[in-house]
Amino acid sequence: MKTNQMLKMIGENIRSIRKGKKLSQEELAEASDMHPSHISDIENGKVNASISAYFQIAKALDVPLSELVKFTIGKGGKSDSDLTELFSLVRGLDQKKKIVFVSASRGLISGLEKT
Repeated sequence: MKTNQMLKMIGENIRSIRKGKKLSQEELAEASDMHPSHISDIENGKVNASISAYFQIAKALDVPLSELVKFTIGKGGKSDSDLTELFSLVRGLDQKKKIVFVSASRGLISGLEKT
């Protein structure tokens, strides 16, 4: 995998998690002590940020650093970033709502497997 592809995928993960938490780039920048244009450049894969910068972003998003670099080589695309965003939304639910979500998801998947 080329470096620019990897940076774009990390940026997409950050954007998906940020949007899942309903944060603007400006809010993330403030929480991670960075300039909003730097957050934008990172999300767009334009810069190879330091591990420290990624750590600050992960901390501001309240996710493990590994979440920012989680991707499947050879796959990716819109569906993966949609799932990342969805998981971020689910993490914000209380335990009771998470149980309902998981149950409903299993029912949907079961129905899809039958078609």
